[in-house]
Parts: sequence; structure tokens; C-alpha cells
Amino acid sequence: MPICDMQFDQGIFFAREIGKIDRADAEAWTEALRQCAASSPTPVVILIDAREMTLIAPDASKIFNRAAETPNVRVAAVATSKPLAAVMSRTVAMLSRVGQTHETHIFNTLEEAERFARAHVSAASV
Repeated sequence: MPICDMQFDQGIFFAREIGKIDRADAEAWTEALRQCAASSPTPVVILIDAREMTLIAPDASKIFNRAAETPNVRVAAVATSKPLAAVMSRTVAMLSRVGQTHETHIFNTLEEAERFARAHVSAASV
């Protein structure tokens, strides 16, 4: 599955994206996010390692747009150094603005994205 390593730990919902992301991938990720957000006592921070992602299929983008409406999500951090992946991630974030519960931030390295995510988890628990 192109979305793998999904885990929820200390307020951060992490996933790694590899290759082409299709509708089934987006649906599985969205369902996992919703379950984590519903069971978390504090707002969830999303951290996505998209450094190996090559494409988000149009129907997957629609699923991600709906995922942006998930309650109890504070912010999303996406790590990607590929211009096309960054553009696709920003496009999904922009198209999700109407019902979104959080903002999406794009970073060039996973380390930057992790630092940002951890800072927002810390801020949510204060």
C-alpha cells in the first residue's frame, strides 16, 4: 500500500506516502485519522512523509479534501523535497479550505516537519 507506517503516538498521526496515492489509500488513511482524532483527548497533529510520493490521483484528492474536515485536528505537516509532490499537497490543502479544521504546512525535510509537529503537540497540551 502506498500509504504505510501509519501510527499514532504522543498526539502525532504519522504516515509515509510512497509512489501513486489512489482512492483506496486515501480512504484507509482518512479512516485511520478519524479514529485517532475521535479517541484523542487533545488535538491531533498530522505528520506525513511524502518524500517518496509521486502522484495523488484526482479521486484520492477528493477524499483528502473531506479528511480536512476531521474534528480534533490541530495542524498538518508534510515533508517533501519534490516540487510536484509539494504542488499536489498544496493544491489539496487549498481545495479543502471551505470545511477544513486545520492548516497544512509543507517542509523540505522530514526533520523540519517533525520539529514543527512536535512544537504544535507541545502547544496543544499546555
